[in-house]
Amino acid sequence: MRTLLLSGLAVLLLVVLPAAAPAPRHFELDRSMPGADGTVPSLSAVVLWFTQEPQDDATSIRVLDASGEPVPSEALVQDPVDPKVFVLPIPRGLEPGAYSVAWRSMAADGHVVRDEFSFTVAAAR
Repeated sequence: MRTLLLSGLAVLLLVVLPAAAPAPRHFELDRSMPGADGTVPSLSAVVLWFTQEPQDDATSIRVLDASGEPVPSEALVQDPVDPKVFVLPIPRGLEPGAYSVAWRSMAADGHVVRDEFSFTVAAAR
C-alpha cells in the first residue's frame, strides 16, 4: 500500500510540477527609460531592456520628434555587462515636447520584433 501511495505521489509530482513552472519568456521589450507614455524632465539617452539577448547587430532604436523626424543621436551601445540592455545616447538632449521611440530587434531564433512607444519631455518650470 505504501509503495503504491509513493508511486502515485511521484507520478503526480512529475505531472504537476512541470505545469506549475513558469513558461520561458518570449523575446520582447521588458522595460524602457523613459517609460511608455511617461513624462521626463529631460533626456540624454534612451535605454531599452529586453527579456533575452538579441542576435548580434540586429537591434536598432530611433527617437522621432512630434513630426516624425529622427532626432540626432550617437551610435547605439549594447551594455557589455548585460547584453540584453541597449543605450541610445542623445548628445544634445531633447527640447520639451512629444516624442516616440521606434525599435526593432531579432531574437536568437530569428524572430523579428518591433514596436514603438511615446513619451513627453516636460517644459522646465
